[in-house]
Amino acid sequence: MSLVLHHLNASRSQRIIWLLEELGLPYTLVRHERDAQTRLAPPDLLKVHPMGKAPLLEHEGQVIAETGAIAQYILAVFDTEHRLHPKPGRPEFARYLEWMHAAEGSPFLPGLILVFTRATGLQDSLLAAWMTGERDKATATIESHLARHTWFAGDMFTAADCLMGFQLDGMEKSGLLDNAPATKDWLKRAHAREGYKRMIEQGV
Repeated sequence: MSLVLHHLNASRSQRIIWLLEELGLPYTLVRHERDAQTRLAPPDLLKVHPMGKAPLLEHEGQVIAETGAIAQYILAVFDTEHRLHPKPGRPEFARYLEWMHAAEGSPFLPGLILVFTRATGLQDSLLAAWMTGERDKATATIESHLARHTWFAGDMFTAADCLMGFQLDGMEKSGLLDNAPATKDWLKRAHAREGYKRMIEQGV
């Protein structure tokens, strides 16, 4: 059975498209559209997985949810030559692993919560102020890291870059990278990659 990726427009699932394109894997893309008013995922995703969220990956009769788990599954099954993930024991392995999880962890969550505070009229709340501080700390941490490393794992482009890309694209569009030259330089190099260009051509 081929790979089937369920993708929601304007969502983090584009990171898995980028990963698949970087690996040159054949896959079927099933598109789902957000509700124009609520911006929520459509009910038909609930037919695929009880959480009703994207991305979802179907392969050999299994449905896999959660971006990090999907990426790890794809790498374990299809990247046996370790093109996009370093082997354990390699100097860059720990750094790669840290940023793979950071893409859904502490650097990512403040920005997500701020989206919710704005949507619910809480942009002037104590929670929003706290999350703004955490977001700025994450931005500074990323900038400091990329000032010292070409890619998130070091000199090697990896799946960690694919997973972090969505967050950094959003930060640039929000004007949060005006004082982050190393991060902006990373974006230029990432956007120049053929895999990224093919992802964008999908109209994600």
